[in-house]
Amino acid sequence: MPGLLTSSPQPVSPQPVSLQPRRLSMPQSGEFSIVDMLLRQQQETAVDRFSRRAPCTHGREEETAPPEARVYREPVPLNAPKEGEQYAFEVNLDSCTGCKACVTACHNLNGLDEDELWRKVGLLSGGSSQLPVIQHVSTACHHCVEPACMEGCPVLAYEKDPITGIVRHLDDQCIGCQYCILKCPYDVPRYSKKMGIVRKCDMCSSRLAVGEAPACAQACPNEAIRIAVVNKEAVSAKAAANLFLPGAPEPGYTKPATIYKTQKKLPANLLPADYWSVAPQHSHLPLVFMLVLTQMSAGAFLVERILVASFPHGLENDGRNIHIAHVVAALVIGLLGLNASIFHLGRPLYAFRAFIGLRTSWLSREIVAFGGFAGLASAYAAAACAPLMGLTIPRQIEQVAGGAAALAGLVGVFCSVKIYADTRRPFWDVLISGPKFFATAILLGLPVALSVALAATLFSHAGGLHAMMIAYGRLLCLWTLYVTLAKLAFEALIFVWLLRRQPTPLKRTALLMTGELRKVTTLRFVCGAIGGVLLPAALLIEDRLTSSGYPSAMLAVVALSIIVFLLAGELLERYLFFTAVVAPKMPGSPAS
Repeated sequence: MPGLLTSSPQPVSPQPVSLQPRRLSMPQSGEFSIVDMLLRQQQETAVDRFSRRAPCTHGREEETAPPEARVYREPVPLNAPKEGEQYAFEVNLDSCTGCKACVTACHNLNGLDEDELWRKVGLLSGGSSQLPVIQHVSTACHHCVEPACMEGCPVLAYEKDPITGIVRHLDDQCIGCQYCILKCPYDVPRYSKKMGIVRKCDMCSSRLAVGEAPACAQACPNEAIRIAVVNKEAVSAKAAANLFLPGAPEPGYTKPATIYKTQKKLPANLLPADYWSVAPQHSHLPLVFMLVLTQMSAGAFLVERILVASFPHGLENDGRNIHIAHVVAALVIGLLGLNASIFHLGRPLYAFRAFIGLRTSWLSREIVAFGGFAGLASAYAAAACAPLMGLTIPRQIEQVAGGAAALAGLVGVFCSVKIYADTRRPFWDVLISGPKFFATAILLGLPVALSVALAATLFSHAGGLHAMMIAYGRLLCLWTLYVTLAKLAFEALIFVWLLRRQPTPLKRTALLMTGELRKVTTLRFVCGAIGGVLLPAALLIEDRLTSSGYPSAMLAVVALSIIVFLLAGELLERYLFFTAVVAPKMPGSPAS
């Protein structure tokens, strides 16, 4: 005992602590139960499966491993696409858990802006209260067989690789017009404010070129994303049969190549989680001013041609002054509208490229049409002003230039209609936007003619105001009133969709206009009623007013007020045209 008391204590070596999760021991015989099986499945993580396939990085095994084992290649096919085939994303819906690792990997690898996403994760929900169903969906560019973005680009900034089928965006070629964003029904192209261009997923083509999987596929812990080889004809056949993904836009438009696989039977009522939500879209203010002002200019030239044909001699003393003032005012309005469009471009210095997509892009056709309109209108204005500089232009040449300018303006307005109808958004359908655009041209062209005539007559010969109103001023007032009433009634038809049960795109537009955009909608109809109904009616009773001592100069002031209110109303209508439209897209999350 004394020895024990005097002996020094032996140091106790600390036991190593394992950081690995503790594994449950499984029975060795046939004593498995369902619980045991589930526990074993839960113990094996995606990291475990990944590590078993990762290449060996030490010892002799690295030298003897086959070349394809040295790169994590399972999500990538070993053979390149053959003729009539292309690469496509294949998403296993049963494996996707909505963790968004693919979103993070894509964002980090490509160095995207903070609010710029090339891959997103949405949610589908449905089923019944007894058996609810939710399904996460990972989406990116579908590298369509017939990409709408490529078809609509005015500068050919998209190309589809003839071997891989990957749709690439050519950043150096892009001018930042953002029309591809409107054309794509899946909300794929994203605008980078920092760079002034649009960018999109290219399936990490630089990684695929060396046999490595895209970032999203390599980052998915459940291996829900891989690259597959698909037959283009088979993709087109599936698109024609509307076989793609529940809640997604109809595939027949672009024929998306992405494959969504599942072993489960999805319920028929599966809808996007954001199906019932509506939010205003981007206002595109430069385009608002461009559309309204160019249509106003085209309408002014058209009305001027009609007046010349209807009243060839004009007023005895003031006809030439009115003619010159009208043509010059219409030209200035048109040039202002065309210059406004430049502010919508991310790289305006390269706007000269915008005509090279003429073969497929309505935007290129609009630019060519309005370019011709600007040239013809300038020539017509020069011919009209020639007598002021002592020059003599044959009247026939001037008349031909005027008619050509009016016709070119109408062609430009038609191209504007087709630009938005070609996006296949119901609110921008040709039967809706067509009447609106042409009615705007006429509605704003009429008060331009009236105001210019009153102003020119006032400054040159005040006594001619009453004569001008009798000659054709009253007719212009009447037509302004009629067109205003017709256009406002046509716009109000959108509210009929509120009576429908299903939240169709047009009903969502009506809900936006009566909800979040209610103030803008109200102001639009008020401005239209004042400028197109009340003020023209006041001018129509000019005889009574002048006989009661009403100053003649006030006629021009009222006419200018008509332009102000009508122009404000049409700008608000075009603002609603962009903000109240419902854009098609892939399923989103409830928060979106």
